[in-house]
Amino acid sequence: MTTRICYIISFLTGLGLLFIGMRFLVSPLKAEFDYGIVTDTNNDFSFHYIKGIRDLFSGILLVLFVLTKQRKALAIALLAATVVPLGDLMIVMLKDGSDWQHGIAHLIAVAVCVIIGSVLLIQKRQQSSSHHQISFDLVQSAVNGGPTVSECDLLPGAKTPWHYHTLFSEKFEILEGELEVGKDGKRYQLKPGDQIVIAANETHLFNNKSKGLCRLRTTIDPGNIEFEQASLILLGLAKDGLTNRNGLPKKFSDLALFIYLNNSKMTGAMKIVEPILDLVAKIAIKRGRLKVLEEAYCKTIGLH
Repeated sequence: MTTRICYIISFLTGLGLLFIGMRFLVSPLKAEFDYGIVTDTNNDFSFHYIKGIRDLFSGILLVLFVLTKQRKALAIALLAATVVPLGDLMIVMLKDGSDWQHGIAHLIAVAVCVIIGSVLLIQKRQQSSSHHQISFDLVQSAVNGGPTVSECDLLPGAKTPWHYHTLFSEKFEILEGELEVGKDGKRYQLKPGDQIVIAANETHLFNNKSKGLCRLRTTIDPGNIEFEQASLILLGLAKDGLTNRNGLPKKFSDLALFIYLNNSKMTGAMKIVEPILDLVAKIAIKRGRLKVLEEAYCKTIGLH
């Protein structure tokens, strides 16, 4: 619960920085006044724009770290970023030592960076006691022609954001437990025996909101070897304790590789992140990370 609260505060802080950054770009004089100083720039707002871009970058960084559940990276970023609001506070107070009306905002920002960053840093990694229960069975591989059919376990809390695939359709069949599946904006509560088909390019998500495991059979048509690789790699990372509570890789480059292999395309605001993930995945492939993961987790069925 503590980590979740810290994530929420960090996410809101990131959104706040995005707003401030845009304000310095769109309305520099008003943004400057709210910052706590007034200067005669002769209509040259170059430094205002520099600050706006800085705040936009900081906001994007915090939002991305929260969305990808990069707890340690978020903690370090917040602690390192303390110098920014601390510097802002000193600038405002040295300009006018009695201007606590504006200085208090910078002081609050310092407190957020120090407190939230420290709390996140000292939080112990939550290791799931159910890792040994996770399984992934490839019932039918695309190597042999036809669709890819697999069965896997989804831990409580395992979920995906809204996304879609361009290369194949998916059919979900619930074997055990319960699963919430979103399809084109609607959500369905599936129980054992229920199934749902997701067409190619159709937005969807799934979320195991229950307190127990969900056993799921997935049929990919046409079969896709890279999807099989992604699933086996994710299973291996989970067994090695290298995934978070949502069942996603903790390492950002591994997450990018998983999304790339999975042919997962983002929707909404997350669409902005897609080119970054794609670039990170291609860099990881070039540096040999994919080969390492294939050797570690895919060699048993010869997919590498």
